[in-house]
Amino acid sequence: MIREARRRRLPTRPGPSEGPRLSNWSRGGGGSLPIAIVPWSLLRARRRVADRAQSHDRFASIALAIILGVLFAVNLSVTVITVVVPTIADEFSTSDGTVVWAVTGPILVAAVLGPSFGKIGDQRGHRGVLLAGLVVNAVFTLAIAASGSAGAFVGFRLLAAIGGAGIGPASLAYINRLFPPEDRAAALGWWSFVGAGAPVFGVVAGGFLIDLVGWRWVFVVQAPVVLAAAVIVAFVLPDTEPAPPSRFDWIGASTLAFGVGALLLFVTRAGENGIDTLGLGAVVVTIVLLSWFWRHEKRHDAPLMPPAYWRLPGFVLPTAMLALSFGAYMGSFVLAPLMLQGPFGLTARATSLVIIVRPSVFSIAGPLCGRLASRIGEVALVRVGSWCIVASMAVLAAAEPGRSVLWIALGLGLAGLGMGAAAPAATALVASSVDETDLGVAGAAQQMVQQVGLVVGIQVMQAVQAATDSPAGGDIVSYRWAFVVGIGFALAGAVMAVALTRAVGRSSLSSSARAAS
Repeated sequence: MIREARRRRLPTRPGPSEGPRLSNWSRGGGGSLPIAIVPWSLLRARRRVADRAQSHDRFASIALAIILGVLFAVNLSVTVITVVVPTIADEFSTSDGTVVWAVTGPILVAAVLGPSFGKIGDQRGHRGVLLAGLVVNAVFTLAIAASGSAGAFVGFRLLAAIGGAGIGPASLAYINRLFPPEDRAAALGWWSFVGAGAPVFGVVAGGFLIDLVGWRWVFVVQAPVVLAAAVIVAFVLPDTEPAPPSRFDWIGASTLAFGVGALLLFVTRAGENGIDTLGLGAVVVTIVLLSWFWRHEKRHDAPLMPPAYWRLPGFVLPTAMLALSFGAYMGSFVLAPLMLQGPFGLTARATSLVIIVRPSVFSIAGPLCGRLASRIGEVALVRVGSWCIVASMAVLAAAEPGRSVLWIALGLGLAGLGMGAAAPAATALVASSVDETDLGVAGAAQQMVQQVGLVVGIQVMQAVQAATDSPAGGDIVSYRWAFVVGIGFALAGAVMAVALTRAVGRSSLSSSARAAS
């Protein structure tokens, strides 16, 4: 069992200003003619429910369950899209590459906006960020179902991802505040369980809905689930304690967002069209803006991301390891369904049954490996997980139509085991290396680097597959070369894990992290 949070980590009752704040929420306007916005009785009911939940002895577990429910609701449709890419492309008379933007585009949005949302949550409280993200995600998820073209489908996915960009940092910040450092890996194991398990449930239920009434109903069903999660968050979760008042670093947020955005633009264009003039321009913009960001952050009194963190091995090495490993993991995540439906000739339903092996193993391994962290240490789990991903890429590279699909299932299962072991442990190491007031932006920065890595992995592996494919298409050799590149990404991640072992040692946390906790 996960030990309960210390009371100082998250307020368990509304503060003394809660009453006046509720009154302000219930009325708008001014003077003698206020305008009712939210019924006062509803706000009082919210306060009663929050008081009862937050006074419970096991409130940390209750809050964790709510956060996991939020992740479940938002992640339901992730795997479904990868399975039905050919179906959606045929319906809108477009290419698979255009529809794949509905998979990679939200990753770009999260990478660009995540740090800003994480910092806003640190400064003003994460509940507002979480609620806004859920509402935005639900509204545009419903709009996805009504898409009339490929452009609308991808566009609404990107707009829904703006909400998702705030949900990730907020959920991580809540977990890292609810649980002390020695219990974070176990809690984050459950976070991984839901993050990987929700797509499994989504692809099974979604496959049934797609066969019965079409792919649009996946999003019609998801939208009210996300809204229900928002209602529960509003009624039960307290806000996180904000950092001391400081002005938001708009210059740092803008330069980082546009710098990372330009980098991702270069990567995606290079993967699709090769290196062109626009791509080279994006590289120049990236270098200029990120250099400006670094110099600005060192001078700002409340930087978006304290520069000192980028010199901490406990922050940098786990972050780099996750970025490289997720590059291999997500590159194979996109290519494996195409290989199964191409050279192997499987149907969409059969493909779904094979690819759910990876998130299923990921979801099971997360909690189990999280519990192991207290015995063998986070660093050991990061090391073992990174080598499992190397092995998974090697197995997938050896796949060929003459082999049973069980061989591919083995490779996918090894990838799920590797990420289930490494991701919660690496995330816990990052959280334990920074100050508690920076947990939101630190988690978002980790996710940003991770998302840059996985976009690079997806684009490079797809480009290699396309460049080595036969004119007729569907050549298994082209997929083999792509997975060989995946081995390279995974090996680089394993090198980061080895460096982490040398820098931090075999214990769970570095001495600086223990002192901070």
